[in-house]
Amino acid sequence: MESYPSRYEEWVELRNGRKVFLRPVKETDGPLLVDLFNKMSPSSVHLRFLSPLPQLPDQLVYRFTHLDYVKDFGLVALINEDSGPIIGVARYAYDPETGMPEFAVAVRDDWQGNSLGSIFLARVITVGKENGYSRFSAMVDPQNRTMMHLFKRSGYGIKTIRMEQGAYFLEIQS
Repeated sequence: MESYPSRYEEWVELRNGRKVFLRPVKETDGPLLVDLFNKMSPSSVHLRFLSPLPQLPDQLVYRFTHLDYVKDFGLVALINEDSGPIIGVARYAYDPETGMPEFAVAVRDDWQGNSLGSIFLARVITVGKENGYSRFSAMVDPQNRTMMHLFKRSGYGIKTIRMEQGAYFLEIQS
């Protein structure tokens, strides 16, 4: 397991001119991720998790915060460098069934539409490539036009593999 990769810490400027701090997820981020989840609309939660979820289960919090930074990697965006709140998170997690890491992203509703999703996609895919991955998967609700548009604009090769449990199973080729 790699130690915390501080080389991925950086300030980025969003479309609205605000700057946010990106850094890898830490084991101590559990309460901040729960706070992010609690500030997301039910619609955003459904689009991210592909089902209604009244609260973020402890086992998911653990899985999202205990990363090896190679097979599993995540970035958070914060308004302040030293503390929360987290306004967005993106990650990949290796799935042995598909042989690819699965990409996922969530941005707090009041921060959506400011290019954070695009920045997350580019950064997380770049880290994955550094760790030896050239293909990623993503499960996307067909109603999630924002994510579909994000993938189409990204410049990566995107193909729909199949419909699975009412969602598109996509392959992203970097």
